Amino acid sequence: MWIISRTLVNKILAHAQRSLPRECVGVLSGHGREASDWHPLTNVAEGDHTFLADATEQIRLFKELRAQERDVVAIYHSHPRGSASPSSLDRELAAYPDALMLIVGMETDGRLEMNGFMTRDGTLEAVELTIRD
Repeated sequence: MWIISRTLVNKILAHAQRSLPRECVGVLSGHGREASDWHPLTNVAEGDHTFLADATEQIRLFKELRAQERDVVAIYHSHPRGSASPSSLDRELAAYPDALMLIVGMETDGRLEMNGFMTRDGTLEAVELTIRD
């Protein structure tokens, strides 16, 4: 089970809404399977239907986290015109097998749609998320 606070979920949703019509991207850090901190990153991808984290920001963040002995718990992004399911490109580019891939679907009629996936044996499998107050 992966644990994310409601505060972090709200930050991710706000980031996704501010990024419209583009996808957002960011990192949740913490220890093990519990996220404690939110790190939005700049999406430098061309177009609205993909994301690419700014490499300089991402490298700086990963170095900071390593120095502080914190884990990359999740890498999140949004689907502005779709569901919280991995696209074929998400499946192809899944590059962090120890981190949760967190996807926020924005076409939800006002309800939260956020799902987590882990890479196992070359495929993405859904995992259970717990949102805590």
